[in-house]
Amino acid sequence: MLGGPVLGWDAGWEAARRAVDPEGVLAAVRIAAEHRGAYHAIGDGGTAWVEVTGKAFHAAGDKRELPTVGDWVLVESWARAIAGGGAATVREMLPRRTFLVRRAAGEAVVPQPLAANVDIGIVMTSANADLSPARLDRYVGLLRDGGIEPVIAISKIDLAPEGRAALVEGARAVAPHVVCLSVVTGDGMPEVRALGGEGRTCVLLGSSGVGKSSLLNALVGSTQEIGAIRADERGRHTTTHRELFVAPDGGLWIDTPGMRELAQWIDEGEEAAFDDITAAAEHCKFRDCRHREEPGCGVRGKVPAGRLASFHKLADERIASAARQETAQKLAETRRVGRQRKRARRKPDPA
Repeated sequence: MLGGPVLGWDAGWEAARRAVDPEGVLAAVRIAAEHRGAYHAIGDGGTAWVEVTGKAFHAAGDKRELPTVGDWVLVESWARAIAGGGAATVREMLPRRTFLVRRAAGEAVVPQPLAANVDIGIVMTSANADLSPARLDRYVGLLRDGGIEPVIAISKIDLAPEGRAALVEGARAVAPHVVCLSVVTGDGMPEVRALGGEGRTCVLLGSSGVGKSSLLNALVGSTQEIGAIRADERGRHTTTHRELFVAPDGGLWIDTPGMRELAQWIDEGEEAAFDDITAAAEHCKFRDCRHREEPGCGVRGKVPAGRLASFHKLADERIASAARQETAQKLAETRRVGRQRKRARRKPDPA
């Protein structure tokens, strides 16, 4: 049994565990990395392989029902797995506290889990001409959808000392908590470390080349490959999968690959999360005001035009995405019913 805040385990997790395993016969471990259906997990004794059963895999409606990095799972045969005797078997997945998920890249309309049970989401953007408020809005919206506190970190600040104030002002229009940092000079590193600490889980998000791997190396001493800045000031892709690392101070850090496509997975009834617009909207004359041409709008004129345009763009995308998801879900259900009927026709008549 894990003790104290190791890996983020606490009394709440212990209660969730006892609700499904009152005798404590299963081992609680945390998913650290996913590798094509099998997982690396961390628990008592170290790191070992775990896997879900074929029945659980095929019964899952989509990947949200399977473990992802950061999940707590209960497994059997953990001692054997630690000893190198094969993979432990996942028997239960504890309910998630927070969940970061996006719509998978490409044409398929399916959810792609990124991380679970995260306390802080650090959205990294580089000071060397990479800052894009629209992109930051997407990342921050993704985090807020998942119930995760967002922090914007402006990396490589040593490359743009003259523009520091303007960069901070632009980032704060998206999220109030902004950190400027440089792994080279150490500027801002104490503040970033303070976001973590024993038992707290942070996820690093951002485009390729913004410095996620460099920051992770400085925080946990990992050996992540670092991509040099290209001549066009855009870094090379280095991280290839999501992985959880444990820092010397007990903080937990999840690294993620740079994402070229960042579309939100929309659950029913969700709206884009813009704190400043939400606050201003309390003064709108109509509760269903969309802040476009409605009379008595409390947002237009109070929020910068560029910020409001970003809100409208994301809101329109969310509506379109929700419609595509609904269509895809109906098609999947039709196919599922068709398969059931086909299997039923194959069954021989009882003698």
